Amino acid sequence: MITIYKKEATVYMVAENKLDAKDYENLIPVLTEHITAHPQVYWYIEMENFEGWTAEAHWKGIELNLPNEKHLKRVALVGSVKWQEQFTEVLLPFSEAHIKFYKTEEKELAKEWIEIE
Repeated sequence: MITIYKKEATVYMVAENKLDAKDYENLIPVLTEHITAHPQVYWYIEMENFEGWTAEAHWKGIELNLPNEKHLKRVALVGSVKWQEQFTEVLLPFSEAHIKFYKTEEKELAKEWIEIE
């Protein structure tokens, strides 16, 4: 399950438990709209009690095809290293954004970094 909210040019996402294809179907329009509307976008991803994703969701993630992806400037990933590596595999081919990893106990630092203009 994912929870998404936006504040100015930043999209905040909390991924909990196991992601499925419906989660990606909800996420993609939000990111697309935000990336289209803002010249610079920042994405905060927090993995809370994260268990991974279904096979279908994994392929949806690989198909992540965002317009104006160059508008995505920074991505902060918060959670365990195990999931950070897999999220990076999904994100790197589709974005030139600076991706930075934080441990769960460092989430306030991640929010500070993602909100720096």
